[in-house]
Amino acid sequence: MVERGRLILAAALTAAVAILVMVSLKAEEIVQKETAVQTEKKVKVYILTADAIEDQSWSSLAYKGMLQVEDEFPVEAKLVSEIRSEAQMRKIIDQAVKSGAKVIIGHGREYSLPFDKAAADYPDVQFANLNGESKEKNHTAYMYKQNSVNVERIAALAAAMKTKTGKIGLIDPVEDRLFHPGFEKGLKKAAPQAEFYYKVVGDWEDGTKAVQIAKEMIDDGVDVLYSRGNEFNRAVIDYAMKRGVYVIGYMDDQSYMGKEVVLTSVVNDIPQVYKAIMDDYFSREGMPGGIAMLTNEDGVYSLAPLGPMYTEKEKQRIQEETDKLN
Repeated sequence: MVERGRLILAAALTAAVAILVMVSLKAEEIVQKETAVQTEKKVKVYILTADAIEDQSWSSLAYKGMLQVEDEFPVEAKLVSEIRSEAQMRKIIDQAVKSGAKVIIGHGREYSLPFDKAAADYPDVQFANLNGESKEKNHTAYMYKQNSVNVERIAALAAAMKTKTGKIGLIDPVEDRLFHPGFEKGLKKAAPQAEFYYKVVGDWEDGTKAVQIAKEMIDDGVDVLYSRGNEFNRAVIDYAMKRGVYVIGYMDDQSYMGKEVVLTSVVNDIPQVYKAIMDDYFSREGMPGGIAMLTNEDGVYSLAPLGPMYTEKEKQRIQEETDKLN
């Protein structure tokens, strides 16, 4: 009788284990199906950029943009970097479309013409690039430089407050004086008697040439530099510390490179451009096509906190001028 009871108990336990295993397998199957459905619902987004993804590089901002859109939107994003030719670009576009991509973003103005061609071939895919031009209805070029005008005017005031020689220089990676005039205009208002120096490196990464330009300006008496590069800014700031002159940084808050010489930085929040692109994509109207001008409300540009060289009175004045422009 005891033996029979043991057999019944063993059978019951075996059956219970079998049921638990079946329930577990079924639950796992349901989870897998739900995950698959969620993945299918996500919009595939490809981001293309020419440079390697390194700290302080232009392409690092594309990576940050990818993380932001993945965090805020139902998308599955993939970034492809180091695209060196138009043929390589087209090959990746074809692969992206074949894999189911619905949005393809080019990290720069150089994607304008290739994307127009691809947009004509793939009318069901939305193309977007930063700055540049667009002619196809499913291709949008997002422009944002005009938003920097007010921010750069305040940066010019900050520079004017700290120059002792009255000589202030701007180092640009490419010729952009006519289309990016905020700093120069702001300087004319804040310090009409100041001498403005402007020189172009001709490259976004050439730290050697950027430092040579900085040297020439400083030798001529410039004691505040606005360096509008990204990768070469570290070299310029390092050199400025050796020469004891001030610098206004660019792209992100670059005070960590030299708190004693970085007055402030004109912050270029490129991930906000990516957010604007995806906001349009998921809106009722969709991406507009053609040229899309971003406004101050999109938050692309801002001024980093002022450095420790400013008095509270100076900070208050700068804040008052900022409030007037907003």
